[in-house]
Amino acid sequence: MSYTATTIYKMVMGISKNEYVLPIIQRELVWSTEQIENLFDSIMSGYPIGSMLFWNYNYNANCKYKFYEFLKQYDQYRNNHNIEFDTTGTQKIIAILDGQQRLTSLYLGLKGYLNLHIPRTHWDKAENFEKRYLYINLLYKQDKNFESTSCKYEFKFKTEEEVDKDNSSGKNYWFLVGKVLDFETDKDYRELLGGFYEKADQNLKDKIADIFQDLFFKLKTEKIINYFEEDTSSFDKVLQIFVRINSGGTPLEYTDLLMSIISNLWQDGRDEINNTLDSINTEYNFNIPKDIFLRGCLFLTDLPLAFKVDNFENNNLEKIQKSFREIVKYIKAACSIFKDFGYSKENLRSNLIVLPLAYYLYCQQNINIDENNKEKILNWIQLSILNGVFGGQTTQYLTKLRTIIKNKNQFPLSEIQAESRLMNKRMTIDKNILEDFIEKARYGTQNSWTILTMLYPSLAYGDKIFHEDHIYPSSKLSKEQLDNGGNFVANLQLLESKKNIRKQDTMPEEWLKEYCSKVDKTVNEYKKENYIPDIELTLENFNEYIQKRKESIKMAILQSFNNI
Repeated sequence: MSYTATTIYKMVMGISKNEYVLPIIQRELVWSTEQIENLFDSIMSGYPIGSMLFWNYNYNANCKYKFYEFLKQYDQYRNNHNIEFDTTGTQKIIAILDGQQRLTSLYLGLKGYLNLHIPRTHWDKAENFEKRYLYINLLYKQDKNFESTSCKYEFKFKTEEEVDKDNSSGKNYWFLVGKVLDFETDKDYRELLGGFYEKADQNLKDKIADIFQDLFFKLKTEKIINYFEEDTSSFDKVLQIFVRINSGGTPLEYTDLLMSIISNLWQDGRDEINNTLDSINTEYNFNIPKDIFLRGCLFLTDLPLAFKVDNFENNNLEKIQKSFREIVKYIKAACSIFKDFGYSKENLRSNLIVLPLAYYLYCQQNINIDENNKEKILNWIQLSILNGVFGGQTTQYLTKLRTIIKNKNQFPLSEIQAESRLMNKRMTIDKNILEDFIEKARYGTQNSWTILTMLYPSLAYGDKIFHEDHIYPSSKLSKEQLDNGGNFVANLQLLESKKNIRKQDTMPEEWLKEYCSKVDKTVNEYKKENYIPDIELTLENFNEYIQKRKESIKMAILQSFNNI
């Protein structure tokens, strides 16, 4: 392999013209916003950013492998993916084997943007996302006590509105980094800065001159991109090289290689799977990763569940292809049921739990469940989550569940419980176990959510958004009080999101009086319905309140599970 170097400018402009592409074995962007910002700081600070590996491939019509364009913008709303590269008329391809994350980050920072979700807003509305571009703060002052690993410069992805507001305050001055690519010299910034530069004192002007000199030379003229070139025509050799070089850094997921192999055997496989996951995660507010979905393909088609290449080749993949619409239909149906039970990506971490329900529906050839099955399925979900049965040795456990569920008219909860006991997986609840669950169910976890849904089984989870609300506001409690129940399920209730936002940090007695007067309910009625002890909810009574509410929650759940 030969070695050479080039500039960031040349690479970025080449990417914009699709002179550099990605082989199918490359995964999509996995770097965070902070990683991209830190990459630019490293470049400006003169730190090496590592060598890269390019593959020079003489393309011909018999090539059976796909190539993809670089991501030109990152869009969380549309869940965009790399577009397939049109090879029409192509004779030579330069594909990136190592360096994709860094090069994509450079492109997004200099010519692209990030369209990111605004926190605490709905994911299904375009207006809840905002375009962010990479800026450098010309007034940034590094802390005198900074550590050697701290950032020397301040790069941030910001919206244009944020920049206008921040710049007008005079405390910061943000400059769009990508404009440097249009500079002919390192002095071209003066006109762009206008009045800000004219009003600056000499020390600031000198600092600005140093920043733009570094920006210009690092981004446009210095050959910072160091890379090796591989000229082999053997895809097997390329795959070996790819696995070897990706053993460090952000780990290469086994799923990425499986997706590559699937895509080569199934022409539209990658797009079908990506589109399906986008659809599931958008429609049902889930976050099912590719590896869980691929296991689902094996699970629903009665194929071996070992997650290895052999199970996704030839005949097996043909079987998955033929059943793909059915697989998608019943995984979506399972997600819909979970949504109706109140689960989403915010409160469900054990995504594998979706697969046994999807398989049950698949066997029934019915996306709906009757009331008797609904209760059994809900109890199974709750028991599975609280007991953590999908935490380890899942392949063997899933195989057993599939055998039990197959061709059963009613959801076989009791049989699953019996088999789980044989595999040393608890699927029951008693007084002592429940006390431990309540004691450890921290705010914002799937266990706290599951316990709360047991207390509020009749809420319309599929139609409304509910929040876990601190009855005693967390801002009013000491660290000791938060650790001793204040940030756990004993101090939580479920409230509609709008009501929770309006409640803010109001103390409970004050809020209860105001709220109950609006809904024509007495405070005592509300307390009884929400398992809140009938005492005055003051800070002095907090410890008594926690102990009594733990007991109320425990008794309510034990009563609801007395027939299981």
